Amino acid sequence: MANTIDWNDFDSHQQPGAAEALDAAGVETGTDGWVEAMPLTVVRKVDVDARLVAEGLGLPPQDVPAMVADRRIATLCERGTGEDAGLYRFTFWFGHKRFRLTTDAAGHPLPGR
Repeated sequence: MANTIDWNDFDSHQQPGAAEALDAAGVETGTDGWVEAMPLTVVRKVDVDARLVAEGLGLPPQDVPAMVADRRIATLCERGTGEDAGLYRFTFWFGHKRFRLTTDAAGHPLPGR
């Protein structure tokens, strides 16, 4: 689908400098009941509607999938644990803008989270 981001981001967490860049940006991960990367033994695919990301970052929806693919939009996917098990928290950065979205395992956004 043109307006869907095909999500399986374990590799993006392993890119050289990713941890340092998140630290420098003041991004806290893994400290509030969320695991910042899915284990290699777990393969999951969560589709996120690119229109939501576009709206959150103020970008044209048709540009978002390519911008995520070539990493002009930086991404982080966290898997919920404990009472948040089965949920995913996605964070997208473009320039100085940040958009965070929590979804169920099917990629449906959860309001107010």
